[in-house]
Amino acid sequence: MIEVRAPLEIKAEPQGGWELVFWVLDSFNYETLFRAMLVEIAEALAQHPIRSVSLPEYVADEDFVEGTLLFEEASLRVYYEHALSYLTLANDDREVLATVAQRVQPRITLI
Repeated sequence: MIEVRAPLEIKAEPQGGWELVFWVLDSFNYETLFRAMLVEIAEALAQHPIRSVSLPEYVADEDFVEGTLLFEEASLRVYYEHALSYLTLANDDREVLATVAQRVQPRITLI
């Protein structure tokens, strides 16, 4: 299960496009395993995580991590920030993110 502090939200990105926001655990909590969350999201989307998730190598106390998650024909921009404890998946097509949110929702637990 993916634990979040608020319901999933799709909102406009300041530079254009849309982002699906996962508010997770507490700010500055370096114990949040966001990479494991991405694997679970990929699995919920019926994607093979090893082939569909692209992130830089893990670094202790990493912050401001950017990568990609492939979903069907779309490439989702991934951003995770430990300082504010949120994960976003972004794309120019709001409907792609709505589909992602719908497929991931059964694995979401609001705490």
